[in-house]
Amino acid sequence: MDENERYKLYRKLRFLITDDFENFRRSMRQMLSSMGAERIDMAANGNETIAKCTKEHYDVLICDFNLGQGKTGQQVLEALRHQKLLRHTSLFVLVTAETSREIVMGAREYHPDTYIIKPLTQAVLQKRMDALLAQRHALYPINHALDQDDLPEAIHQAEQLLQKKTRYHNRVTQILGDLYLQRDAPDQARQIYEEVLAGRELAWARMGLGRTAVAQGALDEAIRHFETLIETNPDYIEAYDALADALQRKGNSRKAQEVVEEAVGISPLAILRQKQLAGIAASNQDMETAADAWRSTVKLSDNSIHDDPENYLGLSRTLSELSDGNTASDGRDLADEALKTLKNMRRRFKDDDNVQTQQQLVTARIHAGQGRMDDSRKALESISDRLDPDTMSPEQTLDYARALYTQQDDGAAQQVLNQLAARCQDDPKIMQAIEELMDEPVSFHKKNQARTHNKEGIKAFENGELAAAADAFKQALELVPQHPALNLNLVQVMLKHAEQDGKGSDPGTLSRCERCLEQLNHLPPQHKQYKRYQFLTRKIADLRSGSTT
Repeated sequence: MDENERYKLYRKLRFLITDDFENFRRSMRQMLSSMGAERIDMAANGNETIAKCTKEHYDVLICDFNLGQGKTGQQVLEALRHQKLLRHTSLFVLVTAETSREIVMGAREYHPDTYIIKPLTQAVLQKRMDALLAQRHALYPINHALDQDDLPEAIHQAEQLLQKKTRYHNRVTQILGDLYLQRDAPDQARQIYEEVLAGRELAWARMGLGRTAVAQGALDEAIRHFETLIETNPDYIEAYDALADALQRKGNSRKAQEVVEEAVGISPLAILRQKQLAGIAASNQDMETAADAWRSTVKLSDNSIHDDPENYLGLSRTLSELSDGNTASDGRDLADEALKTLKNMRRRFKDDDNVQTQQQLVTARIHAGQGRMDDSRKALESISDRLDPDTMSPEQTLDYARALYTQQDDGAAQQVLNQLAARCQDDPKIMQAIEELMDEPVSFHKKNQARTHNKEGIKAFENGELAAAADAFKQALELVPQHPALNLNLVQVMLKHAEQDGKGSDPGTLSRCERCLEQLNHLPPQHKQYKRYQFLTRKIADLRSGSTT
């Protein structure tokens, strides 16, 4: 564009410059003014930037990465996007002297419109801004429709723009494919991506085709696309997230964890991915990895829009698992770290009454795991007026049950969980958590041992080695005596063994089976093993009746 056009364009726009150094702010203002800009505001830190954006709309935001104390430029962008304070028609320019890989990758994850390395000259700024504003002008009809939450109009504008000869053809094609997926039109998205890839291998098109395959339920195809993309573009971080998601949908959480760990190694400053890794690792009973990921999540929470008590609770719960029953020095250190984490949470969210309740519930569990039963009971007594399973949140109720189990008050814990199951029977996530806790109310060390014995028992049963199967299930039940599946597995093995020996109604066998079933009196009707439990209970009763006639 010529100089007159530039002056006219820049004069219409509203700019916000954010930097903690006043001299840099003044220098940037002078550069923009010389390009024609007249409406230029300035901010010295992230909070001031967010406050200004809640009151005013800015067309262009130029923000330094390092802003002294408080939020970084990356966290400012993260917050503006999360709070929907940054319009699609706005531009966000991140300026930094940082060139380390982890900071550059972290900043790229939030997709600033451009990333400029200091020192910054007027020539460099003008060249970048001219290019960005030209693209902004070309894509404005699409982005304006998105700002109005009018997805059909955005698609229409993108389709119209594709019919014209424009230098932004690839970018518009990419946007249109994404819009089709947002509108749940994967067939149309697939056509776009396949046409692009037929002519040229482009990372965004391969990514789009993988996402389309996920939307169509073709998970194996999606996994192939994401793996191909990672192989050819190892820094394309979104592909790792998409691959992990597809693997989890396929039930391969171990492989999903490996993929997320690889992504975290490439870009360790993404708080939501660290949190995701913590959750996947915990579900895989890899508590050491989960603890490290939670530690990173808590650290990255500082000044983040994603700062949340759940980050601290996740770390303290994981450390509680690791320290449960381990009273050696390393176990005590983990317990102390968990308690310190809870205290930090309480200070950080001091105005939240629920935080105090959660703190004491998890504290009670930590003390009990270290054998400090008096301290554990005192923690629960300090919030006794709040311990009503009918009014507590599901998360609080689960923590309450965990504390009761650790205090070896199994009956009370089961009653609390039964009440929660009755309240939340239509919530599959809560029901799964209830069942997992009710089935294995022990430390993860014992869970892993029990699961190993269970796998050995199942393998022996499949091979027809019934005595070995029974022995494996019995060893597992020594660790988790009230585990429904294990007790029912043992009942079935004992019955089959007795039938093979021609002693299907043997009173001794039936008595042993009945003792296993007695361990399951606490099962709520909503439990996934309840019907199996009822079936075997009736079968034993019928066999008992037949043996006495």
